[in-house]
Amino acid sequence: MEDKVLQSFKKDFLTIKEKGFVESHRKHNTGIGKTFEDLIGIVENNNCLADYEKVLELKSSRELSKSMVTLFTKAPTHPKGINSIMREKFGEPDQKAGKLKTIHTTFSALKFNTFFKRFGFKLEVNEEKRRIYILVKNLETDEIENIEIYYEFDKIKNIIEKKLDYIAYIKAETRKENEKEFFNFKKAILLSGLTFNKFIQFIKEGLIIYDIRIGVYRSGNLKGKTHDHGSGFRVLKNNINRVFNVQEI
Repeated sequence: MEDKVLQSFKKDFLTIKEKGFVESHRKHNTGIGKTFEDLIGIVENNNCLADYEKVLELKSSRELSKSMVTLFTKAPTHPKGINSIMREKFGEPDQKAGKLKTIHTTFSALKFNTFFKRFGFKLEVNEEKRRIYILVKNLETDEIENIEIYYEFDKIKNIIEKKLDYIAYIKAETRKENEKEFFNFKKAILLSGLTFNKFIQFIKEGLIIYDIRIGVYRSGNLKGKTHDHGSGFRVLKNNINRVFNVQEI
């Protein structure tokens, strides 16, 4: 990474750190990332380039949180509309969503998991076809469901090379006052060294996992329609040092 980009980010981060606790700019889990990006002057977008100076991707987490680190979220390449298909075919009625079907499950390439005792999900890398498949097993019949769900290698490779070469992982302390949340951005670490070949190998080893988060809109004009809450590839925090080179900024 260009040294001037890293030095510029260090300067900007220090300025934000010195502010101490600042009020969240958005409610719920995405508040910490949105707040930091606003403070650092980044306009929210969905383009294919890294957030900071098109070089450094920004990730954030709540201090002491045990959640996973998201590498990227993206619907599978094939088939079109697969999120809705999976929700209807494999989902379970969600009491909080008026018994409409939803799926929230995490799995790896090591073995099939268990989802509501009915289905199992598993990743499978096919290097000959250059695809990462999501396999679904019917646990009652022990048979693989006859549906092709996959990511194309080239789509994944493009994301990794454009957005995940360098990641600044922001950690923040949180507190609440009068039902408002505040963040104190205390630390940032630089994650680097992830290549496409390593990504594939780490999937095979179970270090990179997949998380399906498919819900439904509960109100408004889209009520009952599929709502992807960010299905994608993630890393457990205790595996970060095995997937990336880690350096404190």
